[in-house]
Amino acid sequence: MTPSAHASMPGTERSFGVSVGGVLCVLAAALFWRGRPVRAEIIGAIGSALVVLGAVAPSLLKGPRVWWWRVARTVGDFNARVLLTVMFVAVFVPLGVIWRLTGKDPLGRRKGSPGWMPYPIRYRDRRHYLRMY
Repeated sequence: MTPSAHASMPGTERSFGVSVGGVLCVLAAALFWRGRPVRAEIIGAIGSALVVLGAVAPSLLKGPRVWWWRVARTVGDFNARVLLTVMFVAVFVPLGVIWRLTGKDPLGRRKGSPGWMPYPIRYRDRRHYLRMY
């Protein structure tokens, strides 16, 4: 791995082990509480190993950290491009069209709507900002 590629990954091996391992341990506890003991044991073992390695020997987590960030960037790119586009098209566009057709103004942008307030005249005088409170 080139130094520039390594520098683009946030955090350190220690923070990776403790944070990801800690989250996996919490997830294992939730799985155990929900009645999934086998999954909880597997996730808990991985999380515990990451926490221990992060605290004792963080240099051993260099490979898993690189893999983790590659997967995270791939999932993030997918979320940003595909899922958010689908959500925008499926939720926000129809909602905006319905609000436009029914005349609803949830932000109160029109002059006649209850949320609209005229700009106070005192703000036009520059001396107002000398003593704001």
